[in-house]
Amino acid sequence: MAETTIVDEFECTEETYWTKCHFDPEYNRRLYLEQLKFPGWKLLETKTEGDKTTRRVHLDPPVGNLPGPVKKLIGDSFSYTEVGTYDKKTGRYTFTITPSTMADKTKTEGEIWCESIGEKKIKRYARIRVDVKIMMVGGLVEDKVMGDLKASYASAAPFTGAFVKAL
Repeated sequence: MAETTIVDEFECTEETYWTKCHFDPEYNRRLYLEQLKFPGWKLLETKTEGDKTTRRVHLDPPVGNLPGPVKKLIGDSFSYTEVGTYDKKTGRYTFTITPSTMADKTKTEGEIWCESIGEKKIKRYARIRVDVKIMMVGGLVEDKVMGDLKASYASAAPFTGAFVKAL
């Protein structure tokens, strides 16, 4: 199993981050399709009941250079569905990711939360765990997923920072 926590700072309030970034379809469309260059992004559903907001998103990430054994397993295309719930009381978004291939052998989950560090400044934390149970190549897949996640968050942070400053 691989785990990482990514921390970014943004000049906005927690409320602004959740409403104008995380749950805003236009922000997400621009982030995934324009900034991160994902071939596909589609909001499947957003539903709010009481203090909880649930979201389902389908994503087609760029596959890029894959180690040979990993490419053989997943083929030329790959997608995943993220299902997450934001609890307004705890201020945490917990999610699971179901990949288009090897879903029965792969578990990806995480949580995102924000902490105020000033009047209009936050730290956003993203803790992600990946566990791939495939003999011989599980570690390679975990390393690839973690590397891609870290690169995506590194590319997304300046985009998000510029986005909230323009609000």
